[in-house]
Amino acid sequence: MILFFYGNNDYLLARKLRELKEKYLKAAGGDLNLISLQGENFNFEEFVVQTQTMPLLATSRLIIVENIFSCPSHEILDKTKEFLPKIPDSTVVVFTQKGEPDKRLGLFKALTKPKVSQNFQKLSPIQTKNFIKREVADRGGKIENDAVEALFMACPDDLWQLSNEIDKLISYAGKRAITKNDVELLVAKNITSNIFVMIDALASGNKKTAISELENLLLSGEPPLRILSMVNYQYRLIAQVKDGDRTGLSYFQANKAASFARKFSWQDLSRIYKTMIQIDVKIKTGKIEPEEGLKELILNI
Repeated sequence: MILFFYGNNDYLLARKLRELKEKYLKAAGGDLNLISLQGENFNFEEFVVQTQTMPLLATSRLIIVENIFSCPSHEILDKTKEFLPKIPDSTVVVFTQKGEPDKRLGLFKALTKPKVSQNFQKLSPIQTKNFIKREVADRGGKIENDAVEALFMACPDDLWQLSNEIDKLISYAGKRAITKNDVELLVAKNITSNIFVMIDALASGNKKTAISELENLLLSGEPPLRILSMVNYQYRLIAQVKDGDRTGLSYFQANKAASFARKFSWQDLSRIYKTMIQIDVKIKTGKIEPEEGLKELILNI
């Protein structure tokens, strides 16, 4: 079996992947047959060996290849495409990719088939508010409508932060419904404006200001991974607007992104996105601390 998860909503993508892994580990009784590979340093020969290996003390193997299209070699991607039909039934392969891959690539076309692929897109404002209501209910809490609106306004673009804030608010409210006052009291400030300052400084080549703004965010207690997520999100908005697509964006979001889009070429945005993926992989594999990863990102943009 082959599955492909991709798209700009990295929170829902990550949750889908986590749920699949948890289901597999429960059924398999452990991680003996679970293999994780990274697209950035994807080794085709290793991939072939892993897919052809028979499961040990289980009925199947699960191989996860994260960010497959970060592989720099189109030749390897083409070889992977040609190999797909040879994957045995005893092996489940899950390919993932943050963002939108190049849809012209043969591997992308081979993977985007019904019942095989799932595109996790950004949520609209209405969908985000419904996400808040559903998550609160699923976690055993209650929330008033004006509190939903206040929480959405506090962090409209970041499901990772929303998830954390929902847990905090439910714990604080206890058995009663979460109120607007609870949100105003407990929810961390929106860091979007600070991210704008960083991006504006980077667009102007002023890395000193960008580093200074980053240090201010870190000193204020903002989690490094959340800062990275927000930087990633804002650059994706810039690319979206530069491509002429304002779907799902508020007037403010679209116009702010448009002001930045004029300052970055497509070559700039491609290079920045690849750098963000590289830093993300380094952080997740423990090769670099998150704070240092953010500074490295700024210095390499």
